[in-house]
Amino acid sequence: MCDDARAVKFFLRQVLEEEGDIEVVAVSSTGAEALEQIASCPTDVLLLDVVLPDVPEPAELVGRLREASDGTAIVLISNMPPHRLEKEAKRLEAEGWIPKAAKPAQLRDAVRQASSATDG
Repeated sequence: MCDDARAVKFFLRQVLEEEGDIEVVAVSSTGAEALEQIASCPTDVLLLDVVLPDVPEPAELVGRLREASDGTAIVLISNMPPHRLEKEAKRLEAEGWIPKAAKPAQLRDAVRQASSATDG
């Protein structure tokens, strides 16, 4: 997962790993860190904050992430209104999106759904 807020990363990790079927294998705070990690440790799903201080244009980061690991599903997370987040996910061709304020079960389901989409 990649998010610049420490508290958000802590919360997401707790929620995602709570039921035991999802493992968080890497956590980053910047787009550059996410690129490094995904190149060395490809994952099924990357939970990616849309707004990161080192990423002026998310499309560029998503393109580079896809080059580094084309089998990784990208699920966007953000505090932006859901209709804007959905539009951004479509623009970036992400496999999913979820507001940061979503209920824990919805967060887990979004990750599971994205993972299932890349399995087939």
